[in-house]
Order: sequence, then C-alpha cells, then structure tokens
Amino acid sequence: MDKIKKYNIFIFISTFARNMIEVLSIIILYKQGFSLTNILFFFALIYFFGSIVSYLTIKLLKYIKVNYILILSSIIYGISIYYLSNIDKRISSLIILSFLYSLGSYIYHTIRHYYALHVMPNAQQKKAITKFLILSYIAVIPATYIGAYLIDTIGLMYISLIIIVISIIGIIPLIRLKITVEEAPSKIILTIKSISKGKFLFFIIEQFKVIFLTLQPLYLFLYVDNSLEYIGIFNIFIGIASVVFIYFFNKKVSNKYYYLYIIIFCLVLILKINLNNKHLLLFIAFVEGLGIKMYESISTQNLYNFTSKNNIKGYIIVVELIFCLTRGLITLLAILINDIKLILYICIFFIFISCFIIKKAQIGLNN
Repeated sequence: MDKIKKYNIFIFISTFARNMIEVLSIIILYKQGFSLTNILFFFALIYFFGSIVSYLTIKLLKYIKVNYILILSSIIYGISIYYLSNIDKRISSLIILSFLYSLGSYIYHTIRHYYALHVMPNAQQKKAITKFLILSYIAVIPATYIGAYLIDTIGLMYISLIIIVISIIGIIPLIRLKITVEEAPSKIILTIKSISKGKFLFFIIEQFKVIFLTLQPLYLFLYVDNSLEYIGIFNIFIGIASVVFIYFFNKKVSNKYYYLYIIIFCLVLILKINLNNKHLLLFIAFVEGLGIKMYESISTQNLYNFTSKNNIKGYIIVVELIFCLTRGLITLLAILINDIKLILYICIFFIFISCFIIKKAQIGLNN
C-alpha cells in the first residue's frame, strides 16, 4: 500500500469519528444554556489556543513520534466531548472546555497537514487532493446524523469513548508510513515572505467561510428545525453534493468564470438565511454543497501547493497561525455584533470578496 492510500484511509476514518460531534457541538452548548455571546467566546478561545497548540505540536515532533502525538490528540478530543456532556454554565468551565477542545482539534489538524504535505506528489497534486477530498466527504455524509442519533440514545459519554476508539483505529495505517527527515523550520518571518501576497490574503479572507460553516448549524437549529437529526440530514445533502461536485464537475469548472460561480454561490447562501421551510432548505443544502466544495477544492489546493519539502514544518506553523488568529479575530468581532443572521451576512460578503482575490492572484482549480 503506497503512502497516499495509507493517508487516505486515515483521513476517512478520522474524519468520520470527529464529525459525529464536531458539527453539533455548537448546538449542544446552546442546549446546555450558553448564550450566543458565550458560544462565540468559546470558539474565539479555541482559535487563539489553537495558534499556540499548532506551534507547540510542530516543535514536539522533534522529541515525540508523530503517531504518538496523534493518539494523544484522539484521547484529549474524546475527553473534551465527555467534559461537554457534564459542563456547567460557569465561564471557567467554558475556558477549560475550549482548551481541551483546542488541544484535541489542532494537534490533529496540524499533523494532518504535516502528513499531507509530505505524501502528496508535486507532479499529480490535484489528483491526490481530489481523492482525499472525496473520501473526506463520503465520511462526513453519515457522521453527523449518526452522532445526532447516538446523542439521543446513548449520550455523549459513550460517544466520547467511541470517538477515541475509532480515531485510534484510523491511525493504524500511518504506523508504517515513513516520512523523510527534513531540515529545521526556517524563521517565521522568512516563511511569511515566501508566501505570495495573493495567497496570504486568500488565507485570511477564506476564514469567513469557516466561521459561516461553524455557525450554520446553530442558525438552522434556531430558525428552521430545533432537532439534531435535521442538522444531520442537512449535512447528508451537503455531503452528497460535495461528492457529486468533486467526482463529476471538478475538472469542468473553469477558472475564467470562477468569480461568477462564487457570486451565484453567495446568492444561494443569502436565499438560505431568508427561508425557513425545512424541506425547501434541503434542496438549498444540495446546491450549497456544490458551492462550498468548489470553494474548498480551491482552498485545499492552494494550501497544499507548497513544493519546498525541507521547510514543511515552518510552512505549517505560519499557515496555522494565519488561520487561527484570523478566525479568533473574526469571532471577537462577531461577539460585538451578537446577531447570528448579521454575522452570517458579513461572512457571505467576504466570501464574495474572495472571488476577486482569487481572480487577481490567479488561484484556481487548475493551478
């Protein structure tokens, strides 16, 4: 079995395990009695802690084997889900949860990028990205609905154990995946300068999409259908659309008209947050899934389009700092706004703005 196949198996299993609760966590917090302000504060802390966790994770690779770090992240993530099931309404408890959740999530995401940048061939990068995106989306399709069902039947405590077990099983294919030892990461400032301005700006603007997707489940819960199962079904439609896009349309989307696709996508998002018919919104979910995954295909290829294999650690540190700090600042701004619909509108506006950045910087599916 080659490196890419081993990595793809890991992606499939770990994505399924984590998405059982990850999408629903914002709703679980709301049902536990936390306000929108508290929830936004929770996510802001996750992102700011995440910037530190990602940096320390890369540094730990010098002393601890990468798979041991992954196992640790799986256990911590499971513990954070267990803590979520028993959390009280004190802010101190929310801070503890955000720290645990950040450890479990950002150790995983950092190592995930680390492996991806090592195993993806420069010559056939787009083909490799397409394969692991398809597996990710297939894993996501049932995960949230299964998570919602298990919450109602066995509870978060047992789900946390299931997530730990499945996540550790997902690490098994990586055990014999050998990675060439690289040089020490370059200085952060020099690494930042090596990233083009267009790519750097896109990394920043793209985080509004992440915030939109994070808040979307809570919006649906508040304004459309207050059941976890509906969120699971909504995600199934998005997941199916994602696979359809990657498998059938990915090669046919032209960079020349990309900004038009984004404009249409933004109009669909605006339509979605002005409808409350839950059946019609499932159709919107499918159309949204096509748009989101077109956008994510661009952003993923942009992220992994890095050929300097001897400076992967430095690159990951810089990218994760950009991601986490930008998300944290956006979430702090959202706290000041404290209106979920208005926050989503602002996110849509910046998604719209990003298409012009992509056009100017010539970032696209075929780069």
